[in-house]
Amino acid sequence: MTDQNIQIRLAAASDKDTVVRVFHEAGLDTDEAMATGTTYWVMERGGQPIGAIGLEHGDGASLLRGAAVMPDARGGGLGRRLIMSATEYAQGRGDRAIYMFSSGGDWSTFGFTQVPMALVMGDIPDAPQVKAYRSGGQRPGDTTWMRDLTSGASKA
Repeated sequence: MTDQNIQIRLAAASDKDTVVRVFHEAGLDTDEAMATGTTYWVMERGGQPIGAIGLEHGDGASLLRGAAVMPDARGGGLGRRLIMSATEYAQGRGDRAIYMFSSGGDWSTFGFTQVPMALVMGDIPDAPQVKAYRSGGQRPGDTTWMRDLTSGASKA
């Protein structure tokens, strides 16, 4: 399948319902989606939303918030494009690291390594996912991952 009609664009406040729907379809948490201090993108094919991703920003680091592709659009590397787009944005804003919580999968193919949850909680204490966990919520994912952005080398 060709992906010439694929566009990743910065999400506007009016895209919140779209982001929530895409995350919901992927089984991801939608609480605090598009909260203050975050940046989100919507992936579209022919003008129709098929994916979304977000970053929760801290001081010199960001936390990946959802990387979701609608079920009927999966399998063509679109999730990888979303993750790489968010990673490039984090690098461009000068982040030294990007973190993520995951409930499965091997994220090393994206240049991530597993790290203790305490590392992200200490590095980005005000990120919405971290604040929600600290206030008594469920652990966000089974594993915590980090990608070092200081090397400058693209790993994906």
